[in-house]
Amino acid sequence: MNDMDDEPIGFGRLLVTTVLIAAVFVIWALFFTPTNPPEQKLNINPHPVDKTEVEKPAQPPKEILIEEKVETEVSSDKEEKCTIQNDVLKIEFSNKGGLITHSFLSKYKQKGAGDDDLVSPLAEKINAYPFMVFTGDSKFDEELNKKLFHMEQSGRNVTFSWSDGKGNSAFKKFQLDEKGFLLSYEVKVKKNGALLKSVFVSFGPGLGKLDKAQAKNKYFQQEYVGYDENNSFKKALRAKTIKSPYTEDNYGVSGDLNFVGIANNYFTAIFLKEDPIKSIKIWTFPIGEELKKIHPADSDIYLLVETGGRGKVYLGAKDYKELKKLGGLAFRMMNWGWGWFSAICYFLLIILKKLYIFSGNYGIAIFLLTLIVKLLFYPLSQSSMVKMKEMGDAMKILKPQIDKIRAKYKKQGLDMQSRAKMNEEIMALYQKEGINPLGGMSGCLPLLIQLPILWALFTMLPNTIDLRGAYFALWIKDLSLPDPLYILPILMGISMVISTMMSSTQSVETSQKLLLYFMPIIFTWFCLWAPAGLTLYWFINNILTMGQQAIINKQVKKRMLLKQKEKKSTPKGPSRPSHG
Repeated sequence: MNDMDDEPIGFGRLLVTTVLIAAVFVIWALFFTPTNPPEQKLNINPHPVDKTEVEKPAQPPKEILIEEKVETEVSSDKEEKCTIQNDVLKIEFSNKGGLITHSFLSKYKQKGAGDDDLVSPLAEKINAYPFMVFTGDSKFDEELNKKLFHMEQSGRNVTFSWSDGKGNSAFKKFQLDEKGFLLSYEVKVKKNGALLKSVFVSFGPGLGKLDKAQAKNKYFQQEYVGYDENNSFKKALRAKTIKSPYTEDNYGVSGDLNFVGIANNYFTAIFLKEDPIKSIKIWTFPIGEELKKIHPADSDIYLLVETGGRGKVYLGAKDYKELKKLGGLAFRMMNWGWGWFSAICYFLLIILKKLYIFSGNYGIAIFLLTLIVKLLFYPLSQSSMVKMKEMGDAMKILKPQIDKIRAKYKKQGLDMQSRAKMNEEIMALYQKEGINPLGGMSGCLPLLIQLPILWALFTMLPNTIDLRGAYFALWIKDLSLPDPLYILPILMGISMVISTMMSSTQSVETSQKLLLYFMPIIFTWFCLWAPAGLTLYWFINNILTMGQQAIINKQVKKRMLLKQKEKKSTPKGPSRPSHG
């Protein structure tokens, strides 16, 4: 039998729960900490593959006009722009390379600016736009992506054609759905008279605009790649070590790829297959000081998707409802975790949006959501907290007697035999007083049931675009960003200390000091950079817990006094007759 710990069970429960939740913060802090690659001059000259697979089709595709007259030159003598759009998406193209130069989302607007653009400002600076084509021949690719294509537009359709009349040609076709965020594409390239079986098409550099506040926020996810390989969602981050001019990583070469997407905290571009997606390449490149003025990060990524030619690309926000429409595991691009856990996050987000409609303020909506969660689990948490408090108070009363027993055996020397006797005597004392030292542990089960909800809130709140630019009150003007004055994190830390002290039933000892002071300091440290919406939730949760604990403390104290009175007023039984 092991030596019994004289620390109240309540502190054990608090320590376990606090450490579990703190682990969430630690994981996030490690996960979202930006890498610091060595400083290098930005110079992208891509060459993704070493060999070119070719085949000669028996009949050229009818939709590729340049294939019908391979000896005829097809091009344009000037650079031209065109735009296709629907109710939520406006895409601008250039016939120079047949590339996307802007992709505006009319439903989402940057604070103090216009519609969000999924094409990064870096694209113009380094002259590298989405849907560049790479074949493995760097010289051919460089020329191809600079050619002036012949452009034709009809409604939400646009085609680009180019041919040198010597067996080299390219064709791109884009069609935007009447509604929604899907853009269909078709890309065909002919080299030296042979149609390539597959080519790499790109999206990047990066995704959208990165501002200084987001770059400093460790909870903001800068660009990453997610993909479905063999019906399993996987995530690829930028390289930690960067070679000149970039570091190349390869994925999905031997797997069955269903989709590939590049994403940041709020938006994503997801390639959905029609023709097979054969592999993925990710280039991580360093960003020099001059380019940091428009993209304040040390590095960024460039996504290349090897496709047979046809597919669709989703260009929009990381909206759970929209991503579920895409089917499969596309919703995992939300970065909310497994399927059932994503469903919990989405459910909480729906409630949050409903509360926002009711209140008109996301800060108030977070308060109401926290209150609802607290009330929902009140019966479970009440039972748990009462058991912990009662057990802690009961063991506090017995502590002097337990200390005497331990002191007695300590003087004798604690070998295996004496330690066993000491524990037997302590257990006998527990039995005499009707206390089960492990009984309070049953109160931990309700807390474990609540953990998925708490974890989901910690996951969902920093990753919902609805909080971006959401004003709360006074100095908190954006719930998606950290508190600029650090007032809310400090208040959260103070509330955590008070809440923990209210749960205490013994004088503060060394291990308790660690819990009372060290853990709140760690939480406060993490919250200094956490989105204000997340810190607000935790602060409100602490305040509500303090109120609940105050009520419990009064109830337990009253019940303990009644038990003591009943014990004193209980008449003793008749004495045993003496035998002379």
